[in-house]
Amino acid sequence: MEQFDIFISFKNTAENGLQTEDAALAEQVYKEFCARGISTFYSNITLLRLGESVYKRSIDKALDTAKILIVIGTDLAYIKSRWIRYEWESFHTDVLDGVKDGEIITFTRNINPRSLPRALRSYQNCNADDMGISAFCDFAENALKRFQGQSAEGLDEGIPPMPEVHSFASIPAVDRRHKSVYSSTYADEVRRLKIQAANSASSDQIALDYLRDEGVLRDHMVVLDAGCAYGYVARDRFAALDCVDKILCIDNNAEVIDRAREMHADEPKMAFEVIDLEAKDFSKRFRALLDAQGIDKVDIIFSALTLHHLKDPNKVLRNLRRFLSPKGRIILRGSDDGSKLCYPKKELMDQIIQKSLTAEGVSDRLNGRKLFTQLADSGYHQIRIFSNMKDLSSIDFDDREALFRESFAYRSDYFTKAYERDPSDMQRRNDCEWMEAALELFEEQFYERNFWYCEYDYIAVAER
Repeated sequence: MEQFDIFISFKNTAENGLQTEDAALAEQVYKEFCARGISTFYSNITLLRLGESVYKRSIDKALDTAKILIVIGTDLAYIKSRWIRYEWESFHTDVLDGVKDGEIITFTRNINPRSLPRALRSYQNCNADDMGISAFCDFAENALKRFQGQSAEGLDEGIPPMPEVHSFASIPAVDRRHKSVYSSTYADEVRRLKIQAANSASSDQIALDYLRDEGVLRDHMVVLDAGCAYGYVARDRFAALDCVDKILCIDNNAEVIDRAREMHADEPKMAFEVIDLEAKDFSKRFRALLDAQGIDKVDIIFSALTLHHLKDPNKVLRNLRRFLSPKGRIILRGSDDGSKLCYPKKELMDQIIQKSLTAEGVSDRLNGRKLFTQLADSGYHQIRIFSNMKDLSSIDFDDREALFRESFAYRSDYFTKAYERDPSDMQRRNDCEWMEAALELFEEQFYERNFWYCEYDYIAVAER
């Protein structure tokens, strides 16, 4: 979690559901601190709405790091309200107990300082009618520098003004007709994808066993892995099959393909190429790859957890079908957040899943249920759908951790990337902090002996 120098505490919403004057004042103060480059925690209603336990954990971590707590109030009842009181009482107690060095500053309007709670009366009060935002922030920054061991002179200059913040904007509806912003180069994705490849081996084996029973597997077959990432799955599922002569692996990420070539340089069956499945020149580029390999058609198209990242999965499936040999087969593996169940304490998981659906550029988290229709609409026949459950029963501590990493840890990446693109956007910051805190709590549940979780892989097999 981020380290903060200043914590702003305020009441966001009045009893009538409208934003308080405190919130408007707090936002002005927050903008000024951001313009000065001061790391500031801006207490917000978003965290509280999405779960008290997550809210409290995020608040506690921010309070632990902050050196200055600013309590903003235009109504004494707001300062005494549950969460605002929790924030300043916690900070005050830590200062008294010697747990931290810090100071509380109250910034009030229409409140007699003598009527403040006793703990707050022992600290400096500033009147918002007598002191403008800039002057107040000067005062607070000087106090901060005392705790940082710096002089009050030489304040940073030249920091560009922060863009306008819309901190209480509603979350827009998610447009499913977009391409996911996911990248295999996200932090820790190499490890997570390797875990995922191992955890889904039994699911892919169901499809291979079905093809074997149908007599489809024959000598000198060519396999295409569409959306191969680092090639873990393609190698594990197909390289050891005597009937497979060649495995063509394509992905749109050049950095990933370069690394995959290095990883699998010892496997002569595998060939890697940078090709975007949704590029306008896909057919031309893939035909060039086939020609370079002396191949006319592929016998098996395999694609795992790729369709849900695409803008137009049906168009991609139609394009791939053109390169599939007569009686050739396609194998798709997808996931669906609707298949995820847990017990007890399911509320946090439900909140995480719902919040995931609002991320900017998120993949289609409900794609598993669509595989049959997508294949049928794209011209494929003899469609079979299989499912394979993964759960926490009879697995050890390390495997529990691996399943959490595969299914949940990555969900913060979407929010982190969005926040990094615009650190001044309060909604993005709130979302990022909430998801990090929520995932940390949910991971702890995975290690509890009485906690059960399951999810399904969905595997579709179809004929050209």
